[in-house]
Amino acid sequence: MISFYGGLTASIVVLTLLIGVGSHAARPAALDEALRAHDVLGPRLRRFAAAVVPFAEGALGVGGATALLTGHQRGLQAVLAVGTALFGLYAGYTRHVLALGRGGPCGCSHQDVPLSRWVTRRAVALAGLALAGAVLAGAGPVALSAAELLTLLLAAPACAVLLWSLPAAMHEPARAAVHQPTGTTVHRTAEGVSTRWTSPPAL
Repeated sequence: MISFYGGLTASIVVLTLLIGVGSHAARPAALDEALRAHDVLGPRLRRFAAAVVPFAEGALGVGGATALLTGHQRGLQAVLAVGTALFGLYAGYTRHVLALGRGGPCGCSHQDVPLSRWVTRRAVALAGLALAGAVLAGAGPVALSAAELLTLLLAAPACAVLLWSLPAAMHEPARAAVHQPTGTTVHRTAEGVSTRWTSPPAL
């Protein structure tokens, strides 16, 4: 058994990966629709990403859960290392999309959650947790007390759900009406894009 904090960080990452897989399974077309709306990737690369990302999340989630339950530290470290890269890549992608002023859904949920800086920050936080878990997992086996194990079992799911829900919780539609000489009204998002996807900038 790894240390309490190693188990906590690893469990949060693994549970988040499994939540992501569940969201993609609930609405398989959501990721492809989001990538299409972002209009950054070409058609072939978009289809490839839409197929590979859910598979990668599922493989890492199942592998991480198995490693946690069996106490396989090397396997857990490998899963968390790849998870660090996956979340880091997603953080970089979403930051790039927002920097281009593109709108659209985040593609990470079966619900219509808009892409925002909170999505990027969540990905950065998950990458940091995965990296910390990988480092702590290599510290060697530790015997947890019954109280520590119970705390871990309660805290990890709660933290994973709260972190997963962060972008949706922080989303506050704020449309600014811009009056044109013709009398029409144009609604723009906080990113400056005329779209129904609205989310204020997170400073």
